[in-house]
Amino acid sequence: MSAVSTKSTPLDSLAPMPAIEPIAIAAIDIPAHHRKHSRADVAAMAESIAVHGQQQPIEIERRQDAIGCYRLIFGSLRIQGSALLGRDAINAIVREPNEFASDGARRLRSFTENMARVRLGALDRAVAIAEWCDIYRATQPRLKPGRKAAGAADELSLSVRLNSDDAELMAASDSFTASFSEAAQAFLGISRAGVFRAIKIASISSLQRDRMALTWIADSEGELYRLATVKPVDRQVSIIDLILGDKAGSVEEAIALLDGTTRDRPAKWEVVHQRFSRLPAGEQDHFLDLNEAAVTRWQTKRSAR
Repeated sequence: MSAVSTKSTPLDSLAPMPAIEPIAIAAIDIPAHHRKHSRADVAAMAESIAVHGQQQPIEIERRQDAIGCYRLIFGSLRIQGSALLGRDAINAIVREPNEFASDGARRLRSFTENMARVRLGALDRAVAIAEWCDIYRATQPRLKPGRKAAGAADELSLSVRLNSDDAELMAASDSFTASFSEAAQAFLGISRAGVFRAIKIASISSLQRDRMALTWIADSEGELYRLATVKPVDRQVSIIDLILGDKAGSVEEAIALLDGTTRDRPAKWEVVHQRFSRLPAGEQDHFLDLNEAAVTRWQTKRSAR
């Protein structure tokens, strides 16, 4: 998707609506690059489908190498929600392989759908933007500086601090961002500095990104960006080990532990609060249910004040 056109399209020139047909879930292959979903998200989607039905079809591509099999383009959450309900089939739009000029075009369709329709976490969003930028750059004869976006002067100090590798990334970010209209930038939440941060975050190895998926840090752009700036890679892995092992509550705290420097340790209640605040609403409710006696005691004490 490049700049959004403001020109209207004549109704008689619109492509016909594609047919929607039920497809066996077992026949649909979900590529590894599709984002992971939490159990709470899958359960919420299953409940929505059970109550309202499947309101939007998924989109799949017919595989040439396996008769009767398909490759998912977008809609993995709807597949998982339907499967949780015990359904064997799901409504889908079937695309033919010749509809996509390249694998990049296929993945671009998935990115644009997710960016426009779904609230992505910080990690998933960064990877989607970075891969989208890669596809854009691959279609350009050479990297050319894009126009300065409004407010770009506020970001000049960032460029001054960049090393040569980061300067190249910023040039790519600038060119990619300039390919969107201002309306598209606002709608998708894309900015020059934001694309740069996304590319940096996506530079974390896919293995380590998979380890962080569905954890609190996957929703914290600031922590992910700080992690991406850490070198060498082995040090990144050690930091992730400490965070996922609940031995550090932030990248800075993990760095302090690795370096043996002094850092104030938070109180136990602060640690619980930090972890609780990062939980999805459904898991917070479950936690409160398990601690109902303590909540009731607190409410009684509070009302007596």
